[in-house]
Amino acid sequence: MRGLFVILALGFASSAPALAGVELEMIHDSGKSVPLAPYVAQIVGGTDEANVVDGLRFPFRSQLRGGVLKQDGVLVFNGQWLTQPMFVIGADDMSLRWVAFNHKKLIQLNAVGIVVQAATPAAFKLLQQVVSPLQLAPDTGAFLADTLIAKGAPVFPVLVHSNGRAYQILPQRTFGEAP
Repeated sequence: MRGLFVILALGFASSAPALAGVELEMIHDSGKSVPLAPYVAQIVGGTDEANVVDGLRFPFRSQLRGGVLKQDGVLVFNGQWLTQPMFVIGADDMSLRWVAFNHKKLIQLNAVGIVVQAATPAAFKLLQQVVSPLQLAPDTGAFLADTLIAKGAPVFPVLVHSNGRAYQILPQRTFGEAP
């Protein structure tokens, strides 16, 4: 599934200029869909690419704030549509320490990082270096923050597991389907 997402995202990104002015048609909406645009709008490459953050305006931030999650395991998304875990971080000291501490676990989970706050391109690049080889994408929209806040997880860093639950404390054992 991850490969399909990358192919679709790359295809969308490469054809976006050609589609300017073309109205898109909804083919199917199951009622459980989420907007994909914030996650494919900015394809982010590796830390060695010079222009990797071109087009992204800094600083960017969301309504989420760095802090402590009051209750681990709070249900924030319907796990049926999550194909892999995602971690939500900012370019702050707490997020950097959290990622460094949980790096091996995040790799085991094949989690994808969503950056909700970064002051400068250099801060974003530092995050890329710390999470490598995991992938990062900036989130400059409101959907993710609005959903996490509404469901009682208004902070970062957190992991949203593929079961739809948010965790800040990751057990060092392997997550099961229902941690």
